[in-house]
Amino acid sequence: MVDRNRISVLVIFVLSLMIMTCVGCWDKKEAEDLGYVRATAVDRAPGGKVRLIAQVPNPRALGGGGGMAGVTPGASIPAKPYRNYEGEGATVFNAIREISLHSPRQLFWAQNGLVIFSEGLARQGIDQHLDFFERSMEIRRRLNHVLVTPSELSLLLDIPGTQESIPAGRMEEIIRKNNILSSRFAVVNLSEFLKMLAAEGQDAYCGVVRVLRNPTRPGIVQQPNAPEPVFILELSGAAAFRGDRFAGYLTERETRGVQWAQNKVQGGAVTVPSPSGGGRVTLEIIAGGKSRIMPDIQDGRLLATVEVRGVEADVAQSEGTLDLTRPEAVEALNRALAQAVEQEITAAADKAQELGSDVLGVGAAFHRKFPREWREMKDSWPEIFPGVEITARAEASVRRTGFIEKGIGVKP
Repeated sequence: MVDRNRISVLVIFVLSLMIMTCVGCWDKKEAEDLGYVRATAVDRAPGGKVRLIAQVPNPRALGGGGGMAGVTPGASIPAKPYRNYEGEGATVFNAIREISLHSPRQLFWAQNGLVIFSEGLARQGIDQHLDFFERSMEIRRRLNHVLVTPSELSLLLDIPGTQESIPAGRMEEIIRKNNILSSRFAVVNLSEFLKMLAAEGQDAYCGVVRVLRNPTRPGIVQQPNAPEPVFILELSGAAAFRGDRFAGYLTERETRGVQWAQNKVQGGAVTVPSPSGGGRVTLEIIAGGKSRIMPDIQDGRLLATVEVRGVEADVAQSEGTLDLTRPEAVEALNRALAQAVEQEITAAADKAQELGSDVLGVGAAFHRKFPREWREMKDSWPEIFPGVEITARAEASVRRTGFIEKGIGVKP
């Protein structure tokens, strides 16, 4: 009896080990069977349908095909390092399934970094199209950046380049470096965009990408092997939304004004008049400081002050003879920098009120400080916002002057 019990226990133990080691793979996805999407563009199509373009790298052309790297198999012509697949459908998902009819690989969105909407589609509203990107488990919200373009999507995703051969890769690199180098382009990921769409008293905004004619391309091409491309990509400014609909564009200056108010400025250049009275001084921002929006209600008037403190910059270039050994010159430069920040914020506020799009988040500030009053005016905020009196106040300082404190004095 004891031996029989031991045998039963042993059998159960062996069966348990077999069950634990049997790993199910019914939903496996082999890497060689997948097409890794890098960018997704969505546009309107006739008949109320959705047009979708997915950009997928070509591993063989990028060097993954051994001796045939960069050449189409069975041919002698170079292969493109990417492929743009296009499909139409009643919804975004229908369009993706349409692409599967002519894509040899299953599209995989875990590496997707860009979600681009055409201006025409954005004017109609994008809420219903965002549902797929919010719902899909393959989409990583913090990895994907949201963009709007006035350009034709098929041209936008087919601009050749030499340093970065895949258009999606070029756009991702520009986005990655922008906040440090200029802050004149709105870097907004999918997670941030969705939060702004859902927030009370805050309208959404995102970056803008355009196709421009290449100014460096000569009229007569003398280098047939590697001529300058006819068109180039430019990422600049921002697209403002009212609800889920496109409201208008912000210039680079207005965009940085919004980013001052949103605590998103990390770097960039600001040019101000020289304290010496001649020429201009260009300052490089090294710290964007901290900002807050202070709302107030006085005698029925709605007031809001955007305050930015702790902005720091270094002197990058001076056109005139600038003597920063004098304390009064440094103080004058500090005031000029603070005034430039205030002017950018004011320009952004004026444009936002003109468009009726509260991209600065003034309404959210009223919501936090005056919750009772906000309940009465939130439904009418799009009509109330243009009448809010918005002012800006900034504090800034110049930290370093570079290798010299005095400009070169050229003898007459």
